[in-house]
Amino acid sequence: MKRLPVFFIMILFAACSNRSSVPGDIIPMDSMTLIMKDIIIANEYSLASFPKDSTKKDKILANQQLLDGVFKIHHVTREIFENSYQFYESRPDMNKTIFDSLSAYANRHKTELYRPLKIQKPVSPAAK
Repeated sequence: MKRLPVFFIMILFAACSNRSSVPGDIIPMDSMTLIMKDIIIANEYSLASFPKDSTKKDKILANQQLLDGVFKIHHVTREIFENSYQFYESRPDMNKTIFDSLSAYANRHKTELYRPLKIQKPVSPAAK
């Protein structure tokens, strides 16, 4: 009978814990959003730039090199990113915030990402 109040106190502490805090070994949400944005851009670049007739092995290697470059830019390792990604996947509220931020960024920059490039005609030497 004396264990019952201790059990309820433990449940109370667990229920009142700060669910919005991120452990120290996890990438913060704002940094994770930036890293994921760069990973998405790198993946799209990889899909668009490598020839369709390239071997699957070459495409995977090139994509891995791009991702390693993203991790190097943001000063994280693949393991830290994967652990952080798994943490945010287990927290739907935080994961939704990250993906909402990515979606908002894409919508804000949609016009500049999809606008046609202006190609300037070279000036002929005779026109000068």
